[in-house]
Amino acid sequence: MVVSEVVKLVLSTALLMQEEDSYGSVWIVVNRKVLGDPLDFLRIGIPAGLYVVQNNLAYIATSHLEAATYQLLYQLKILTTAIFSVWLLQKRLSLRQWMSLGVLCLGVGLVQISSLEGNSGSSGSGASDDEKRNAVVGLSAVLAACCSSGAAGVYFEMVLKNAKTSVWVRNIQLSLFGVAIGLLPVINDWPDIQATGKGFWVGYNTVVWSVVLLQAVGGLAVAMVVKYADNILKGFATSLSILFSCAVSYVLFDFRASFRFMVGGLLILGAAYAYGSAPTKVLPAGALPTTNSTSAMPRVVGSSENTNFGGPQPVLTSHTRGKEDAEVERAV
Repeated sequence: MVVSEVVKLVLSTALLMQEEDSYGSVWIVVNRKVLGDPLDFLRIGIPAGLYVVQNNLAYIATSHLEAATYQLLYQLKILTTAIFSVWLLQKRLSLRQWMSLGVLCLGVGLVQISSLEGNSGSSGSGASDDEKRNAVVGLSAVLAACCSSGAAGVYFEMVLKNAKTSVWVRNIQLSLFGVAIGLLPVINDWPDIQATGKGFWVGYNTVVWSVVLLQAVGGLAVAMVVKYADNILKGFATSLSILFSCAVSYVLFDFRASFRFMVGGLLILGAAYAYGSAPTKVLPAGALPTTNSTSAMPRVVGSSENTNFGGPQPVLTSHTRGKEDAEVERAV
């Protein structure tokens, strides 16, 4: 985790340098946002802390629930993200879109469960493990993890969209928190790392570095999606990426799709189409539809009433037009 955050920090800084076209201006911007405005910097610590809480809750949930049950319930984070979007961002969703999100949760759950079918023989635990499990604790943990995930994502979206700060500055701030949090277990385990005599970088081959780079680039891509789209669309994109990953696994690793996987994949595709094709009417935040707006009223050209901007404007009909023409002829 910490290495990926460091790479993301370096990439964000390089992109900010390209955006500012000067190293000096980059340092000024970062210094003002990180050191000059500590309250703004601490705002990014909220989603970072929520992500840490989410990861720990997910670990507790997996310790008390079956893998298939956890995978299915954890998809409720799609719905919690939508709920927090409506609450914090005043987003409006139609009934069709809410139903699409529910279908998406079910589809992703089926796809995730199907990936466990091949390991069902080795996933069984002994009686001692079953005695340690508590379904209530596991269910509470997974629900809390879903809420934490939705709150963190939507809050980060709100921070990105409600300020003019560059998205690369926000990524630098988030990466600094990520590095600080990621270093804590490294520092805690450092004596054991030193005891092995192999050092911290043991096992970092080409494949591992490729994964680290993909995680860092993926983190930047997620920030761009959240900035210019929203977390709900990010959830759909993530769900579709699962299908894409399985398609690649079919070619490279002889992956065989089960019936449950096929049903889940069709549900995901159908939900994505239904959500995207649902008619929506987007209004600015805080704006209310008006029925008697004067800008929507037709105006009579040349009439003295046009100076009455606050009052109702006359509507020109064929009857009134005829009366005005007759009055003009008598005046002539």
